[in-house]
Amino acid sequence: MPTAAPMTDSGTPLATLAAAGVLVLVQLLVPRAREAISPGSAWFQSVAGGLGLAYVFARLLPDLAQPATADQGLLGVLTRHSFLVALAGLLLYYAVLDWAQDRDRREQRRQGHPPTPWPFWASGALYLVFNLFVGYLLVHQVRPGPAELALYTVALSARYLTGEISLRDEDPRAYDRWVRWALAAAVLVGWGVGLAVDLGDAAVRVFSALLSGSIVLTSLKQQLPASGRAHVPVLGAACLAFTALLLAI
Repeated sequence: MPTAAPMTDSGTPLATLAAAGVLVLVQLLVPRAREAISPGSAWFQSVAGGLGLAYVFARLLPDLAQPATADQGLLGVLTRHSFLVALAGLLLYYAVLDWAQDRDRREQRRQGHPPTPWPFWASGALYLVFNLFVGYLLVHQVRPGPAELALYTVALSARYLTGEISLRDEDPRAYDRWVRWALAAAVLVGWGVGLAVDLGDAAVRVFSALLSGSIVLTSLKQQLPASGRAHVPVLGAACLAFTALLLAI
């Protein structure tokens, strides 16, 4: 049963609000970041992707593997199979994007039909849900504490700079005019829900697992050789460096 959340698990409300503010600011500054980063910048995409992958495999998934409270019902079952929930999140994310791209290809095959906005809006909808989870998990985390809040903020900032720059490239005008504002607002809405309501440890674990799958796909999608943004040495170095930091803390 959801309960009121009089205090946060990750730190004071002010600390979590500051973290939310950082994530909101990163998203709102995506257009300026794109001006400073060339579309084919392999090293930047690889650094950001490496940070995201390290956070998932060296922090989120190991934490989710630890014993959880004995919840009953569907959430309890999902909690005991967090890795499968992460896999489901990855597959769901992939399936929605594949559906949108397939629809785009079919419509483009029609004579004279221009590219459609399906991939852009499908990605935007997924990111909106993603950001609600992100905001809620600023307040409630599997491993609470100020240090964990800071690491989470760094990892998610890297994920935004990887995924949302690519999203903006699909439709810069729509992204700059209102999509980035909607995505930033979703973080604050999720944060507000987290402050007001505690959905319990099982919900935190399920949200974290779904987040893990999304981060993995977003990070690797930009590193495929066909993307033109792959830089394996930089990706590996960033991943190893952030992993070492995570294991040391």
